[in-house]
Amino acid sequence: MATEHTALDDLILNAHSRQQLRQYLAQPTHALMLTGPEGVGLGTIARTLGWRLAGPNAIYITPTLHNKQKTTIINADDIAELGSMVRSHRSRAVVVILDGADQAANGVFERMLKLIEEPVDNVYYIFTAHSLGSIPATILSRSASINIKLPSATDCTTLYDGLDGVTASQVKFAADRRPAEIKRLLTNSGEFDELTKSMQAAKEFLQGNVSRRLALIDGIADKDAAIQLCRDVAKLVGTLAASGRMPNGIQVSRQLDLLAVTVDRLTANGNQRLQLVNLAVNFGAMV
Repeated sequence: MATEHTALDDLILNAHSRQQLRQYLAQPTHALMLTGPEGVGLGTIARTLGWRLAGPNAIYITPTLHNKQKTTIINADDIAELGSMVRSHRSRAVVVILDGADQAANGVFERMLKLIEEPVDNVYYIFTAHSLGSIPATILSRSASINIKLPSATDCTTLYDGLDGVTASQVKFAADRRPAEIKRLLTNSGEFDELTKSMQAAKEFLQGNVSRRLALIDGIADKDAAIQLCRDVAKLVGTLAASGRMPNGIQVSRQLDLLAVTVDRLTANGNQRLQLVNLAVNFGAMV
């Protein structure tokens, strides 16, 4: 993971997004909303901007597990003292980073709105969110916005330096063009082991007959694992199709549709066993 001293030029970024960030640093706004796909590194980017603007004077707030909500979230207690903290630093720059603002509980944005509407010189707010659906319009309308796009495959090349071919292929498969996700997999052996297992399961599902697929889904314990299998199989199908190793385009399209429908139904709490059996039986021979 990047440290607070990471330079903007050292981050793996889309060229247009890098230019937007440079423009922001040249003329920072009171509030900034960073958005983008998961794994693109919004938290690291926010920390880098914070360091450039205020050095060590950054207040970093991220979702944590709270007993009150029984979930990982940013709640009102996390920002209770924020007002007095930022107003005590008028003479020097301060940056407040809400990393994962789309995981904020009720009441957080009401308090944040008051702070944004009563700006203090040299105080900057940076929010990160992968989804803007839960961010109030009142916050969005008062914040500049930069959508961090995925970098190119060429931009990510240096992340694979020194890796053997098999490891590089596995990580590219799971985290293609998502630099934060790539780094997480390469620095966490447990996560990488899980990746290897999930890729093997996807390969076996794709290549196996109905009996093998049914046996494979018997070992899936929960909805998240079921959804992950579907997504991994879909990635593998797409990769093989793009390489020309699956020439039947109509069949590929049907299988991808079936996988998408299965994910939708599982997400909507459809019966896990029923959905996976339907997928295994109707998937068809692919390779």
